[in-house]
Amino acid sequence: MKNLMKLQTLLLMLIVSSVMILGSCKKDDPIVEGDKTALNALIVQADVLAAGATPSAYPQTAIDNFKAVLATVKTAAATKLTQVEINNLVTQLTEAMATFRSQAYGYINEALNLNAGWHFDEGTGTTATAFSTVKHVATFVKGNVALLGADAMLPTWVTGVKGGNAVLLNKGANLQVPYTTSFLPVDISISVWIKPTELYEHNYIISQNYWQGYKLQTQGGGKPFFTYKSTKAVDPIINADNEMDHSIRAGFWNHIVITLNGTTKELKFYVDGTLTKTWTEATKGIAPLIQTLTNPAPQPFIIGCVATDAEVAANMSWATADNHGYFKGAIDELKIYNIALTDGQVSKLYNDEKP
Repeated sequence: MKNLMKLQTLLLMLIVSSVMILGSCKKDDPIVEGDKTALNALIVQADVLAAGATPSAYPQTAIDNFKAVLATVKTAAATKLTQVEINNLVTQLTEAMATFRSQAYGYINEALNLNAGWHFDEGTGTTATAFSTVKHVATFVKGNVALLGADAMLPTWVTGVKGGNAVLLNKGANLQVPYTTSFLPVDISISVWIKPTELYEHNYIISQNYWQGYKLQTQGGGKPFFTYKSTKAVDPIINADNEMDHSIRAGFWNHIVITLNGTTKELKFYVDGTLTKTWTEATKGIAPLIQTLTNPAPQPFIIGCVATDAEVAANMSWATADNHGYFKGAIDELKIYNIALTDGQVSKLYNDEKP
């Protein structure tokens, strides 16, 4: 409602300013016309945005208001304008476009709600820098040599889900990010594209202190599987999958989203934009995610593996070369949100990112 009022106010301002511009352009006025290159380019972008706006993606009122603003800007742009007037129209149209985009069904305010996100589009080097507000740096780490010997590998680059780049992992190859509290928000959503080369029980996608924080993996049956430590005093560690065999396929790009809402106590699984399972307090004892990591102390946030070499050596006597807990395949478009995404937001993420 506030955004609609803002757009309507902006429309009124544009109408008034356009009348002033048109009314002041008398034949004797010595107007020095400004450069409309930036304004014309922005109008082209706005035209594309307006043309693609459908009632299934935006409220009809928002579409009507935005198109009215755009029409007013075009009318003003067709007249002789000073550079100051042109700059004002650029500002007004930019604001109108931002407001309109925020009204889309499924809109996510990434400036507020994206704690960490990687496109993995570097394609070279041994680090990946987050595009989120905080530029978390993920550093390539070689697999555990003590377990894997000469087979231990470093991450490499490979073609991503939409033709950019992604990270290819195997034989313990992983990326590690220094821990911050932003990896343990009160509510959390994890969105990621994976292309496993094979399905097995320990295909770990990400891990923050493994069982003492949370970890996301796929299992041999092709199911996404999430484990996290909750705030419950008794039986705090919660394990859940989406109970759908073969929902994840080897050799193909799969979109996985899990959302944990600490208020409603719901854990949801989505595959390729579709909700596949909802766990509740009644069905799985869902409780809020723990915020404090004490035993062990906070470990790095790991992409493609379950734990650091030190933690494997100290706490995972079961780990062997064949049963280590590392991802086999490619990972792309990894995002950590501080909200439980809605069905519409997940659907939009999938449709925006799918090949």
